[in-house]
Amino acid sequence: MIRIGSQLTFCSPQNIIKRTVVEQDEQNRVTSIFSLDDINVESEQTVFYDGILSAEIISIKQHTSTKDIESLVANYNYFDFSELIPDCKIAQTDKQLVLDFGTNSFDKTNRILSQIIPSLSTFSIFEIIAACTYYPASILGIKPELTENRCTKLSLWENVDLINKCLTPGTKIRQIS
Repeated sequence: MIRIGSQLTFCSPQNIIKRTVVEQDEQNRVTSIFSLDDINVESEQTVFYDGILSAEIISIKQHTSTKDIESLVANYNYFDFSELIPDCKIAQTDKQLVLDFGTNSFDKTNRILSQIIPSLSTFSIFEIIAACTYYPASILGIKPELTENRCTKLSLWENVDLINKCLTPGTKIRQIS
């Protein structure tokens, strides 16, 4: 078992928990999620991180054929960043945002993210996390919520402006489990 704590944990767009510990077993199955505010003593053997925990980043492009992507994402504001488009414009629409980095590599994802941060300035950090984790999982038929019994690798969103709930030029994502 590992226990990971952070200021915020993104479970779903409607469920963001403050001061949280996520407990996982050796197979990356979430065995418990709880707020530190709900317990009387500090959770032992917990590693604490500064940032936001979320489920793993999912690339739709890596899980389906290119010809099927168009029909899968028809109801979303989908952006494919596997081939970075310089000076891209990401506008808010009535559709949910989906960001596809086309990779499982955090190095590549962070390079792309650093280049598109100005284009994401109108979106909250929670919309961006949902666009990389929650909605891609939902599109692919994977349980989207970070809940008990979900198998997922955890991602940590670091150097985020938690007060204004937005990305900063130094925002990075890394795998925790």
